[in-house]
Amino acid sequence: MDCSEARERMSDFFDGEMPEEEQLAMADHLADCDACAQELASFDALSRLTATLDHPSPPAGMWDQLESHLVDANGVSAESLAAAQPYRWTTGPFAPLVMALAASVVFAIGWVSYQANLTTLGNLAIGAVFDQYFDTLHQDPIAAQQLLLASYDGQPVDADSAVHLVGYHPAITGGLPEGYAHHSCSVIKLPQGDAVHCQYLRPDGSALALFEHTDERPAWFGDRPATEAVHGDTKVKVVDLDKRVAGTWRQGDRHITVVGAHDADEIGQLAGWFDEQGDALADQ
Repeated sequence: MDCSEARERMSDFFDGEMPEEEQLAMADHLADCDACAQELASFDALSRLTATLDHPSPPAGMWDQLESHLVDANGVSAESLAAAQPYRWTTGPFAPLVMALAASVVFAIGWVSYQANLTTLGNLAIGAVFDQYFDTLHQDPIAAQQLLLASYDGQPVDADSAVHLVGYHPAITGGLPEGYAHHSCSVIKLPQGDAVHCQYLRPDGSALALFEHTDERPAWFGDRPATEAVHGDTKVKVVDLDKRVAGTWRQGDRHITVVGAHDADEIGQLAGWFDEQGDALADQ
């Protein structure tokens, strides 16, 4: 069994709905393939987290509003309706209208609930992948990059090819201050839009990752503890990653996210450096 077939059948395997022979083949593949094993782990995380999803109830007063619309639509006053004998809205001449309106209301509630849950599931899936990325980065930067490339449609790039893929000149591909050596760059096609992803190495061999993207990406960090700090004119969100910290801020028309910093001071120094680079380009 190869990775393509394994990912296609992952849900069946997780739910125990595969024939025994195929289950054994899948288990053998998972034992040898870290990427597919990590995807199976994300299935388990999503299964546990979706149990906490809300099932929204109809808004308060919705049925009164529905009745009011029916009254107005048929020229009946509220007073005469109140004085009349109890009326079965599901029978009589109004039945088709009532049933159509009720069906549309139920559909609308269901659609809103579906969209909300779909968004939540998508965010949980992204959060699960980035949790693995955070845990892997400081141990094995190459494996961390491969995790993103395997989870999403992405490709390694240089500075010039990144421009063609994302439509702008990424600030993070041009290098960092002294003490950071460029290691790799890629463009990752994430569900909420493409992001440029670069890794740099410190003299001690530890890795620092930077992402450049057009919108904020709070789903990457889930409910991890976060604080806000101001460095110069830049407001930075600092996120606790257990062994390291991350920081994200708006840089011009885009956002920069740093992952794997030692502390908030390192985040602040990088935010200040990018501000200086932006000012220098503006003066040219």
